Amino acid sequence: MTNRISFVCVSALLCLAGAASAAPNLLNNAGFESPLGFDFSNLSNWNGFFGGPAGTFLEAFNTTGATPHSGAQALVTTVRSGPGTDGLGAFTGHVQFVTSIIPGSMYELSVWARTNPIVTNGAEFRVEWQDAGGNEISRHNAAIQDLLTANFQQFSFTETAPAGAARAAIVLAVHSFVNTQPNADTSVAWDDASFSVVPAPSAAALLGVGALLVGRRRR
Repeated sequence: MTNRISFVCVSALLCLAGAASAAPNLLNNAGFESPLGFDFSNLSNWNGFFGGPAGTFLEAFNTTGATPHSGAQALVTTVRSGPGTDGLGAFTGHVQFVTSIIPGSMYELSVWARTNPIVTNGAEFRVEWQDAGGNEISRHNAAIQDLLTANFQQFSFTETAPAGAARAAIVLAVHSFVNTQPNADTSVAWDDASFSVVPAPSAAALLGVGALLVGRRRR
């Protein structure tokens, strides 16, 4: 009987620990299925931004018909040379702001991405940690232009929110700052983004391991 009780306790506690590990996604419109923003009137949705020489073709839409990773739509960001310009020194992308950041907590940012169809310059996703006044404290850039293929891959990193952080700006972008070859042409499809807290090992999980060890010793 003692062994059986110990096993039930361990199972229940490990199930609780497993449930706790599935942290909720803090991003809205994570799969780009709903309309995107461009006027920053709703900071909790994706908002497009861009800049570069006149004549450069810039694209940051979810209605291009590009094949998604899941669902019906994906975000496409493109920088391409246009009439009278090589397209260098340009950028475009989308940003979403996540509030109620807890300094000292670890967060994971992930996204699925692929070439659409070619990447000759920069592509990155990043988190910008900001204070309550919107001032940037620090950032983590993940440049992936050399890792992209024609197939969707998941890219991710973890980072601890610094002291003073109150919100995070999540950015998906392409740019033509890296290479100097003429006629910049970079297009990336993004999908299924996620930003979540990485759960710390719970007391329940630790107690579960202890109970398992006790059960084995009694057997």
